[in-house]
Amino acid sequence: MTRYLWSCVTVLCLTHYVLETTEGQSVPLESKHTCVIGAGYSGLAAARYLQEYGVNFTVYEASRHIGGTWRFDPHVGTDEDGLPLFTSMYKKLRTNTPRQTMEYAGFKFPDDTPSYPSGDCFYNYLKNFVKYFDLMKYIQFRSLVTRVKWAGDHWNVKYTKTEDRNSYTDACDFVIVASGQYSKPVRPKFEGEELFKGNIMHSHDYKDAETFKDRKVLLVGAGASGLDLATQLVNVTTKLVHSHHLVYNQPNFPSKYVKKPDIESFTSDGVVFQDGSFEDVDDVILCTGYEYNHSFLDESTGLTVSSKFVLPLYQHIVNIRHPNMAFLGVVKKVINRVMDAQAQYAAALAAGIFELPPQETMLKTWLDHVRSLRAQHLRIIDVNVIGDDMDHYFANLTSEGGVVRAPPVLKEIRDFNAKNRLDDLLNYRDYDYEILDDYHYDRKYNPRPENTCPVEQ
Repeated sequence: MTRYLWSCVTVLCLTHYVLETTEGQSVPLESKHTCVIGAGYSGLAAARYLQEYGVNFTVYEASRHIGGTWRFDPHVGTDEDGLPLFTSMYKKLRTNTPRQTMEYAGFKFPDDTPSYPSGDCFYNYLKNFVKYFDLMKYIQFRSLVTRVKWAGDHWNVKYTKTEDRNSYTDACDFVIVASGQYSKPVRPKFEGEELFKGNIMHSHDYKDAETFKDRKVLLVGAGASGLDLATQLVNVTTKLVHSHHLVYNQPNFPSKYVKKPDIESFTSDGVVFQDGSFEDVDDVILCTGYEYNHSFLDESTGLTVSSKFVLPLYQHIVNIRHPNMAFLGVVKKVINRVMDAQAQYAAALAAGIFELPPQETMLKTWLDHVRSLRAQHLRIIDVNVIGDDMDHYFANLTSEGGVVRAPPVLKEIRDFNAKNRLDDLLNYRDYDYEILDDYHYDRKYNPRPENTCPVEQ
């Protein structure tokens, strides 16, 4: 609680600073050149709407490819240009949420696509999206953004071109940050890990279950990746030790699956757990999540950024200090469709289609959100969480920015899927969803091969 109160004091001081330095007024948003950082799901959505609204823009993509985390890359650690990998995709991945909650507005998968398509299938969908809206011409590849700095009346976006390793700077009237949140792994440290003679890696570098055939493997964590890798590895390893404290309906895994509590320490050939037990293992895979990486943002942005949060953002999108900067995808506990809605909102703002409230009003709205966190006994690190408020959030973006309204049934599907995934981990993807109307859906058992994909390449 003390830590939370200190965070609130910091927030209040920041609020005073923002109001004082800009005199409570929104910065004019006459955008002449908009810069989008990242060509993943969110950045591509922004490109679509910016083009639709007639905005002059450039998308800066560090790698040679579109798709962000949805593109499988066989490299480990760094890509062909020596850059850190921005994708965590692995072979035989299937989405863990129905595609109906992940589709761009007005751009659906073919009707006979499984509700849980493979990662490759979803990537084909993204490539088709780019082709259909003719977006490739706006994307500047191999352009790693290293600094975004406020220059008094515009943003200076500095980037490195990996072809020549030289740095360049472009002036931008509006910046949309769409760099994602799944590229910087959280890597906890453990007592004695330097003694361990095996391999310790993060799931970010996991590529294929076959790599661990006939090995003794320890998985750490039971988030989305931890549970998914458990279902893959239990079929190929000689022993799969799983350290986690998730309470769920554990499947009837074979006897070589061993559930364990948190790690106490490492030895040269294995791990001691907090219950005093020991397991010998060859490999350790840390499914310990990701953190934000906005190291390219200069302090002149007026934001408080950390590995856990970005603040203060109006509507979880707009930099209140400089409203000609927008963020896509820093929100948590939402479906992909939220990022599409955010992209339309940001593009409409850049195009001058609607006006923001006065800065003081935006700050009050944001502080009301912070107070609601406290009422729910949440912490300041949860400031970017939407969660159960998702349908209301869609409605707000529609009423204020004219965003295409996402039907309330999407929240119903999301909520059911979140529970059902933990109740029926091995079989929940064997069902297909059909949206009947804005408020109702149907769900039918329809198992198909995991590589079924009617999306044309």
